[in-house]
Amino acid sequence: MRSLVAQPSELPREEPMKIAILGTGKVGSALGTRLTSTGHHVVYGSRTRAGEAGTLSPREAVASSDVVVTAIPGTAVLGALEEIGDDVLAERIVLDPSAAFTPRMTMAYPGDSVAQQVQARFPRARVVKTLNTMNFTIMVDPLASLPQATVFVSGDDSAAKTVVTGLLGDLGWPESSVLDLGGVDTALATEHAAPLFFATVRALGTARFNISISR
Repeated sequence: MRSLVAQPSELPREEPMKIAILGTGKVGSALGTRLTSTGHHVVYGSRTRAGEAGTLSPREAVASSDVVVTAIPGTAVLGALEEIGDDVLAERIVLDPSAAFTPRMTMAYPGDSVAQQVQARFPRARVVKTLNTMNFTIMVDPLASLPQATVFVSGDDSAAKTVVTGLLGDLGWPESSVLDLGGVDTALATEHAAPLFFATVRALGTARFNISISR
């Protein structure tokens, strides 16, 4: 089915981008709505809702896009990308905001991360981990929680991280709030901050908070 596959365009960052969001839940809907409002072309990929307005099969959505957002549970990411295939994912930026938990809300991959697994399985994809240390409402309204909130970025491809940083700006994150941690291996650190996130939710009684790095 290679006729479905279009090579991702090398768009300058000031141009609107074609973005495929896998998942139509709270995270995907929030990110898609905000990115659409800033001029990007957003389509949703869903196995169960393909054919609805603005929603394609995951493979079709990714094939027509430059950036793929994995707005699905972390334990489902590899399987979803396997169904899409290496040929479609090649050279595309995979923005991964996912978190992986067991049904008992413990870490699904102790000592590993979703982002590292995706990059190892799809070496031609350009994986960037970000937005996974916060609630979905903060992803698209960061300064509502802290005036100097921090969003972390991990990935091996510097050009892909530049594109993702631009998209973070469109979501409301000033460049000064973006902290590049380094390669995709550093995604392990932010993915394993999840227990701290949930402990803080319980302590505060709300998920409307964020992490801020002061220096």
